Amino acid sequence: MTEHVQKCGACGEEVKGELYHLGFSDMDAVYCWDCPNVLLIKDHDFFEKNGITFPHLMPGDKGWQEYNKHMLPYYKEAEKLFPGCGCGGSFRFMAPPRCPKCNDYLAGKDKDYGGKPYYRYHKYVFVTVGSVYLENGRFCEST
Repeated sequence: MTEHVQKCGACGEEVKGELYHLGFSDMDAVYCWDCPNVLLIKDHDFFEKNGITFPHLMPGDKGWQEYNKHMLPYYKEAEKLFPGCGCGGSFRFMAPPRCPKCNDYLAGKDKDYGGKPYYRYHKYVFVTVGSVYLENGRFCEST
């Protein structure tokens, strides 16, 4: 994890947080749909232990859909395993990161991603405020 500063595309304010490289840290992460909180999953086998196996399809494979849309039903099933966010919202695979100052999308309030699902397979997660961790099969809030 490293300190990171990013300018919010919506409000223009500088946002400070921690940047985690998901591959190096051997975890997965999902943002809350309604606030800047992040769920950090530090259990490498969490989904498999819960009966969810994500397909690894490539362009041209049967069932593959552009922009990984074939993953949406799997994400919806996996999201049932997540705790609710402290804000009352939900952690969702396709949620983009939000600004802790204006609560709009860090990429900008007019960013509609061209009607495509937010690109899920990012290498980094930007943690700006409260996080929830899944570790050893238990969810707990960061201190």
